[in-house]
Formats: sequence, C-alpha cells, structure tokens
Amino acid sequence: RLASAVLGALFFLAACIVLAVRLVRGEAGLTDAAALVLTACGGAALTVLALRSCAPGLRRSLWVLLAAAVVFLVFYGLAQQTPSVPMSTVQQATHYVRGRVVEVTENAYQGQQDYEDIPVGKQTVRVELRSGKYRGQVYELPNQLSYLYGTILKAGDAVTVAVTEEDGEISSMTLQDYDRTVPLALVVLAFLVVTVLVGRRVGAKSLLGLGLTVVCIFSILIPLLLGGWPTLPTILGMCAYVTVVEFVILGGVNRKTLCAILGTISGVAFAALFGELACALLRVNGYKMYSAEPTIEALLQIKQGQDPMHSLQLGDLLVGGIVIAALGAVNDVAMSISSAMNELVAVNPALTRRQLLRSGMNIGRDMVGTMTNTLILALVGSSLVLMIYLSSLEPSFSQLMSGTFFSVEMVQAIASSVGVILAVPLSALIGAFLFAKHKK
Repeated sequence: RLASAVLGALFFLAACIVLAVRLVRGEAGLTDAAALVLTACGGAALTVLALRSCAPGLRRSLWVLLAAAVVFLVFYGLAQQTPSVPMSTVQQATHYVRGRVVEVTENAYQGQQDYEDIPVGKQTVRVELRSGKYRGQVYELPNQLSYLYGTILKAGDAVTVAVTEEDGEISSMTLQDYDRTVPLALVVLAFLVVTVLVGRRVGAKSLLGLGLTVVCIFSILIPLLLGGWPTLPTILGMCAYVTVVEFVILGGVNRKTLCAILGTISGVAFAALFGELACALLRVNGYKMYSAEPTIEALLQIKQGQDPMHSLQLGDLLVGGIVIAALGAVNDVAMSISSAMNELVAVNPALTRRQLLRSGMNIGRDMVGTMTNTLILALVGSSLVLMIYLSSLEPSFSQLMSGTFFSVEMVQAIASSVGVILAVPLSALIGAFLFAKHKK
C-alpha cells in the first residue's frame, strides 16, 4: 500500500512538474497539457486509493507531505518566473569546461617564508579539455601560484578552464583552478555514511530534511529574493515550511511534532523581531555588513539594473541571515523539549500542566547554555580571520563601539541566541497544553 501511494505520488508530482515547466516556457500545447493533466489525475487517484487503506498515522503524514509537495511546486514555478540577473558581455561569452593535466612543462615557483612556505610563482602545463565543443584538444596554459590562489598541479590532475569566445572562436583561455568536484563529493559521501551509520533510520530521515532545506534555499528562496519578494516574510515562510516538512518526515503527524513545529516557528519569529529591534536601535542593516562589503557592492549593481518595484531588498538581509542561522539551533531545542515532555507524560499520565511546564523549563534550561555557546562560537569561527585583523589594529573602546563591524556581529550573535532562549519557555508552554491531560 505504501509503495502504491509513493508510486502514485511520484506520477502526480512528475506530471505537475513537467506541466508547470512547459507552461512557464510556453512549450505546452493543448494535447500535451491534456496528457499531463490526465497523468496527474491518475497519479492523484492512485495515491488517494492507497492512502485510504494505510494506517491513520501514516495516512496523515503522507497527506501532509503530499500537500507540502504541491506547495513546493507552486513556489518553484513562481521562482522560475523570476527574471534572470543580466550578465555582462564577457560573462555571456565565457564558459567553464573540465580538463586534465597531461604534462607539466615548466616549474617556476618557490616557497615564501613570509607566507609559511606557500609556493609563489607559476607553472606551465599542458591541459586536455574533457568537456565542451573543444573536447579532446590540448592547450598549454600558465598556472599562476600565489598565497591567495592557485595550487601546485601534477600530471593527471583534474582542472577547470575558463574559455572566452568571440565570433565563434577562442579569444582567451585561463586555467581557473584545481577541480575539486571529486574530493568534495568524497567529503559529502563520508558525511552521509557517518550520519546513516550512527543515526540509522532517523539519520537517513534527517538527511532528507537537510536535502529539502538546501533545495528550498537555492531553487526557491534565493530566486524569489532576487525577484524582489519581501525579505523577512519570505525567509520566515521558508523556515516554517522546512520545519513542518522536516518534523513530519522525522516523527509523523502527532502532538510531539506539533509542539516542536510551533516552538520552532515561534522561537524563530522572536529572533527576527529582536533582530529588527536591535538593528533599529543600533542603526545597522544589511548594507553595513562589514564581512560582506565586496558582495554588497556587487549586489547593488544588480539592484540598479532591476525594476525599482521588484528589486532585491538588501537592508533586511542582516536579519534574514540571523533567522536562517538560528533555525537549526531552535529546531534542536524545540524537538528536544517536545520529545522529553512527551516521554514524561507517557511515564506519568497524571502530570498536571503546571508540573509538566516546570519539568519542560528545567529540561530547557540545561540546553540554553550549550546552544547559546554553539551559536556564538560558530559566529566567532566564521569571522576569525577578520577579527584577528581588526584586533591587530588595536582600536580604542570608543572606536570599537562606534564601528559597524562589532555592532553587526553582536546583533547576529545575540538575536540568534535570544531565539534559542525563548524557544525554551515557548515550547514548554505549548507542550504543557498539548500533552497534559489535567489542567491543574
């Protein structure tokens, strides 16, 4: 029955995806649309018939996931209608291809002690292109080495080559860098294997939720933000959607999942509210993010080429980043408290709401310190190089307090931590009302 439900859902979703894409592109004729609609209806009917014979708990979960899939398709279609960011003439003429080092013909580099013996200089290598219309051809290219870019190459190494064409012919060719696709795939594979080996079934489910989050961010959230959708409501909506789907995948549809979902959404909402208030008080916004200054300048150029009524809203990106950064920690706190309170009621059903609330708060307080530490240390780690540089300048206290860097970093750390901290009483309060069978 479950296999039939999954098969029907796959037919339904595949037909909807194909139909949506072809309609957006203007490629679907009347016959194609009718065939796709019939396929979608058949898949939906098979799904409904299979779901009706499933266990009630599983049926509820599958209905929620099917509804979530429809929501995903709707917003994916909206995201695909967002106008692409215009590229410069050089960008349009440049494409990147894979290559392989056939031979190293010259080594002209040496280690610089000032840069911890990092090689500086260049190599000359012969590269065979492995993709694109020039596949199979061999070119001799320089490999520039510096402490900021480049790596020593040897025969057999995979590389990426930037090819720029003009009037159908190659005008320039640059060896971009070492191709890290395979090593990166091995790192990701190791992560997946460790997660499944340790977490077993729950670990595999968590990977599904992680995959959904990544897909939503890159295929829906970012295109919508580039299309001028309001930053904070869009990010909060995406966080709520991901939270619901992840928790339903992990635990099904029940009171424990509902408590965790409501606790997460409310905690993230309070993090956004606190971030907004703090930014207004300190007079900082997305334009003042010191670490992202070069990127902000590039995004401003994109914004200038967009319709003023439907352009990227950079000012709210600071608080939007806070919300996304806090989501994982708030998820953890809300689900941990919800699971613990659910077990308490299972062991002692006579617990009153007040007793259950007190127990939930005691459990949550033990988590606050470690989770807050996690957020702040993650922030320090991500900005460590910049913090070392600014510390070397030995700024005065007044200079530090008036600068935007310290204020922005503090807002990011504190607002995320506030979301985690407030998720504790909110989740405990929600759990007390959902789990307790006795009001007093």
